[in-house]
Amino acid sequence: MVSKALEPLDYVEIFCVATAYEGYLLRKSGIKKPILVLGGVLKEEVDIFNDFNLVPVVSDFYHLEVVKKLKRNTVHIKFDTGMRRLGFYLSEVDKLKNHLNDLTVEGVLSHFPSADSDRDYTLNQILEFKKVLYTLNIKPKYIHIQNSAGIVYECPFCNAVRVGLAIYGEKPTVDYPVELKPVMNIVSKVVSLKEVKKGDKISYNGTFKAEKDMKVAVVAFGYADGLPRALSNKGYVIINEQKCRILGNVTMDMVVVDVSHLNEVNVGDSVVIVGKSGNEEITFSEIANISGTIPYEIMCGISKRVLRKEVR
Repeated sequence: MVSKALEPLDYVEIFCVATAYEGYLLRKSGIKKPILVLGGVLKEEVDIFNDFNLVPVVSDFYHLEVVKKLKRNTVHIKFDTGMRRLGFYLSEVDKLKNHLNDLTVEGVLSHFPSADSDRDYTLNQILEFKKVLYTLNIKPKYIHIQNSAGIVYECPFCNAVRVGLAIYGEKPTVDYPVELKPVMNIVSKVVSLKEVKKGDKISYNGTFKAEKDMKVAVVAFGYADGLPRALSNKGYVIINEQKCRILGNVTMDMVVVDVSHLNEVNVGDSVVIVGKSGNEEITFSEIANISGTIPYEIMCGISKRVLRKEVR
């Protein structure tokens, strides 16, 4: 859905995916633009790369051997400037050069691990990347190191960025200087209402005990949909433009919330899990902060059974 919305844009030239299977899914959905597989290519994936015209990122000498079996010799070469995950070291450039004669190096890239938290480290990475390009001494079409958090750093010799989180309107940091508009709302429904008496325990393991008589709503959204169990007794949803606290443990398919303060609530009312309603808003970042994680994980955790609908 997101890729189809982005493909008509002239400034979106390449789609980046983590795996060959993700690339296959984009092709099957009708995407025509180039697809770059950031995780590289394994020998058992040669056919899917050939059949669906995928471009691999080469990040070690194993990948260099595998790409010789591809019909197309177009690659992006990745260098490790500080992530210590994927990529060649600067010290390996001379050895690497011996393997590039039969390849079309369309791009050279690296990756920021701490652009949202360590400015000095990130600036040193840019310098290291510049050394890599100087030593490599080639002129690829694309040079890219910046991610969503890294857009705020100047990289004069770069000509492309890999935007992820920011596409969805979520800020990588609280003080992110770019104004973004969230583009995702997650909405469910109230499926039941009931009265709870003082002393009653709610949900599995009875982790919430009512201190007074209450009215609660059961919402059809649980951890199988992507609502973190860490929100148990801590998180909120929005019903009729008011925040309603989660009571007890988040369960697989449902969650119980306090609606005692609402003037009116009915079965079938919309429940905002993520998004804005009136003056209230719940963001992925807020959910992540309460859950002790990052917004990336929350967004990736929204399961396939949650119906997607495009609204223009």
